[in-house]
Amino acid sequence: MRIGYAERELEGDWALFTKIAGYFVNKVLANDREDFLHDLLVEMAKVKAKYEVKGKTLTEAGLMRVASYELKGYWDKRRYRLFGLNCTHCTSEQRQECHMGREPSCPKGKAYLLLSLDQPVKNDDGDELTKLRDLIAYDRPVDLDAKLDARCILQGLPTKLVRIGYKIYAGIPLEPEEKKYIQHRRETQHPARFYFGRDHLDERILELLRKNAQGLTRGGLSAHLHICIREVNRYLVRLIRKQQVITVKRENTRGRPRGPLFLIAGAEIPEEKMVKEERDERIRQAYFKEGRSIKRIKRELHHDKRTIHRAIRSGAAGTF
Repeated sequence: MRIGYAERELEGDWALFTKIAGYFVNKVLANDREDFLHDLLVEMAKVKAKYEVKGKTLTEAGLMRVASYELKGYWDKRRYRLFGLNCTHCTSEQRQECHMGREPSCPKGKAYLLLSLDQPVKNDDGDELTKLRDLIAYDRPVDLDAKLDARCILQGLPTKLVRIGYKIYAGIPLEPEEKKYIQHRRETQHPARFYFGRDHLDERILELLRKNAQGLTRGGLSAHLHICIREVNRYLVRLIRKQQVITVKRENTRGRPRGPLFLIAGAEIPEEKMVKEERDERIRQAYFKEGRSIKRIKRELHHDKRTIHRAIRSGAAGTF
């Protein structure tokens, strides 16, 4: 059986791999067959490459052996995931003992009981059933936004710097080269690169908006602060609610939607209509006075054809 592959679509080694995999793919669960087939084909290709490096030939019997090991690994992983049983290092006698005894616990003490949080249990007050998740007492709620923000910041930092940060967190003393590296980064890089907290981003955003009176976009703030746009947007929403930042929608001058500008509260808002009027005036001057074609205006002024036609129709030809 072949899933996702037609018989005539593959050639050479891949056709042979698919033929061997067809004997084993039906032995796994229906929902996992396609993923198992892909993993099995990749594993066969890796083993084939190892044999070629050693100068050996991988026969069909060898491919059958690779597929049987992959099938065994699939069920071992599933057994461990569902029941906590890890029989990888057990001998055949121990496995036979488990199979014949049908005992609920592992003889080697490797098994553990898995409970679902949606499992109904009885309350202490009475016979009323309640889900297990409702009986768990949390000391503090999990801040998912903080975890996502921390992961986003770590992804934007150099690997060496993240490794040093983990050593500092674990209390492992740093090497002299690592201390020099940290000192060099502090002296040469933007201070936001070493920002691991969340207390001063509001002030940093307000400071940037004060310096840029014309406003900044989300992308511009993200580039200045060296953090992801999702985190910038979350802080902007908070500042807008406090009425410390205002938004100004920008016009669509090139046929594509544009994000809003963010300005400090009390700043002078740029005139939106002037942008459209100046654009249309420039298009009409190029078309009527300079005699350029619509295709040339589109290429040189980077405007959409619909924008150019609309500007030409709105103007009077006799004025030019």
